Amino acid sequence: MSSSNKSTSLSVSDIPRFNGRNFQGWVKKMIGVFMMAKVYNVVNGMTTKPADTEVPVAPTEPVEIAATADSTVALRSQAMWQQYNIRMSKYHHLVSDYHRRNGNWNDANSQAMGIFNRALDIGIWDQIKDKTAKESWDWLKNKYAKQSHLEVLEHFRFMKDQRFDLSDPNPQIAAFMHHYQALPDKFVSPAMACLILLSNLPLTTNPGQESVYQRMLETTFAGWTPESLTPDEVTTQIRDIWGARFGGFHPSQQPRKGATYDKGKAPANRPSLQKQQTQVQQNTAIKGKGPNPQYSEQQSADSGSSQQKKKRPFRRGGKGKGAHNHTVGAPETYNSDFVLASAAMHIADTPSLPAPTAHSVTSFSAAGPSTR
Repeated sequence: MSSSNKSTSLSVSDIPRFNGRNFQGWVKKMIGVFMMAKVYNVVNGMTTKPADTEVPVAPTEPVEIAATADSTVALRSQAMWQQYNIRMSKYHHLVSDYHRRNGNWNDANSQAMGIFNRALDIGIWDQIKDKTAKESWDWLKNKYAKQSHLEVLEHFRFMKDQRFDLSDPNPQIAAFMHHYQALPDKFVSPAMACLILLSNLPLTTNPGQESVYQRMLETTFAGWTPESLTPDEVTTQIRDIWGARFGGFHPSQQPRKGATYDKGKAPANRPSLQKQQTQVQQNTAIKGKGPNPQYSEQQSADSGSSQQKKKRPFRRGGKGKGAHNHTVGAPETYNSDFVLASAAMHIADTPSLPAPTAHSVTSFSAAGPSTR
């Protein structure tokens, strides 16, 4: 089934299916489908079927007057027939208009019911197939339009928890208004919706930070009362403030998602323990050796160390340039800071030698004792 008219077209793939769930979302899509098919006025009842009482009634023919020589009677009979002909002409026009309106309604109603047939599951369609489009629409709303408490809570929770940033406000405003309009009528007043929207903006009172929307509250809405706020006015002010501040920038220079302050630094989060340890390792001369070994690995390493490892000979460092490269047998490509630190650790672990002691030897000969 398709309906086309110059710039608009409708195909079966454009018709959303309804199986009894998510009625609110389905209704919004179906309104667009009915508008494209030009039958929404029949579905919502704005265009109704002509009533039987609107069928025109044919005028009555005048009484036949016998021929007479009286000129007055002849003139009166002629005038009556003229009036009758005028009424008959009007009657034919009304009958034609009635059939035209009735035919247009039948065509639109049949097309709307065909759309319902393609959109509804068979179990739902069987319950409305003998109704008109308006009766079917009302029946569906009465049966499925009642929102559950969970759906209402989800819409309200999104409104309350949404947090705006300094990126383009249009998508953020559209998301907020979508959930606001999905709530039942008069569930949240317009003034309350405005207060929730303003509280979701990135505001700050820190003098080291500047928020674009903070100035809007301090200037634009300074003299307004909360009861006088409307969502249209607030959203317009948000768009205007953002456009005046960032609209002239190249898209690559405009604030990205997550940015909340125009200048200054946002409150910094305390770095995690892992980041602190990484920074300490970068600042120290002693490089890390990887993760700590398991207990079993330490035991196996200790048992085989005596057989697999050779003890490096201790070589004293030479004098002059590059003398530290010979310390503890370090290769010349090692970093000097690391070698010095390793040498310091090795010297600290090496036991100190005892202080030298003096010895004397006395020998006895024929010439007498002598000491050396």
